[in-house]
Parts: sequence; structure tokens; C-alpha cells
Amino acid sequence: MNFFWQGILLGLSLSILAGPMLFILIQLGIEKGFRAGITAGLGVWMSDALYIFMAYFGIAYLMQITQWQGFQLWASILGGLVLIIIGASTLLSKPIQRQRAKGHLPAHNWFGYWMKGFLVNTLNPFTAFFWIGVMTTVSASTPLLPSQALLFFGTIIGVIIITDILKVLLAKNLQSTMKMSYLLILRRVSGTALVVFGIILMVKGIIV
Repeated sequence: MNFFWQGILLGLSLSILAGPMLFILIQLGIEKGFRAGITAGLGVWMSDALYIFMAYFGIAYLMQITQWQGFQLWASILGGLVLIIIGASTLLSKPIQRQRAKGHLPAHNWFGYWMKGFLVNTLNPFTAFFWIGVMTTVSASTPLLPSQALLFFGTIIGVIIITDILKVLLAKNLQSTMKMSYLLILRRVSGTALVVFGIILMVKGIIV
């Protein structure tokens, strides 16, 4: 199987995981709109690109960092705290439709959307271990040539971008049809899921 099809399979596998970013993209797409969801997605894609760059050009150094005894503990605690804070703020804040109904239409915080996607993805230890695992697996027999690495990782990122855009589009199309009660349920589910993901991440980091 060539690098193109391997990249497609890995990209699809990563895209269908029900991780914290799935809830963030859907919530932003429904409440804030397509551009807000894509801005958060841009943070995720840039975070993945950063890890790919580090894995390709500094795999030995990156493995030293992840093999440090305290890496998983502190990365899990920090990443878990970020997820819990984002989840708690989601639970406590009001949906955008409610604010519009009262005549208060807040300006978009584009940097905040981007930072949310970037931090959630970057501070998740799974992301680092995933890209290290991918790099070590595909280059186990022979090192990847630059052209092969570009095709392989470019395909993975391309699939992730396409599927994330489809998620946000689907969420955006639901925006006009969702009642306030459904939005409140969505916000509670999304916020609770992020808090649960954060707690699980912290617990795993402590007990492992």
C-alpha cells in the first residue's frame, strides 16, 4: 500500500475519533457559524503540522521529551485542566441565540477560537504519541524521503481538514433549525464531555 492510501486511512481513522475537538467544532459551528468553527479547526491543523514537523526533523529529540518520566503526568494534568476550564466555561456561558434575543450580539473572538483549537490539540498527550507512533512505524524499515513524507503527511492533514470542514458545515446547517432547548442540551452535552475528557486525561496521567 503506497503512502497516499496509508495517509487516507490514517486521516479517516483520526477524524472519526470522538475526541474533545469534535464537540468543540460542532458547538462552534452551530452557535457561532461556519467561520468560527473553521477558525478553531485551523488551530488544530496548525498544531498537527507543528507535531509533524517536529516528528520528521526532530524525532530523536521529541522521543526524549515524551520518554521523560514526568512528561505524561504534567502534559496530562495541563491538558486536562485546559479541557476542564473550556468545558466549565461552556456550561456556564449562554448560547449565542439567547444573547441575540436580548439584543446583545457579541463580536467574534477569532483569536480565541483559534487558540481553543490549538491548545486543546497541542496539550493533549495523545497527539504527540500519535504522530511519533506514525513516524516511527512508517520509517521503521527505511527513512522517509522528503517527497514521500510530503505525500504521506500531506494526505493525512488533507483528510483531516476535509472531514473537519464537513463537520462544521453540517453543524452550520443545523443552526437555523435548532430550538433554544436543543441548544441548551447541546451546550450541556458538549461542556460535560469536555470536562469528562479532561478528568479522564488527568486520571490516566496520574495512574500510569
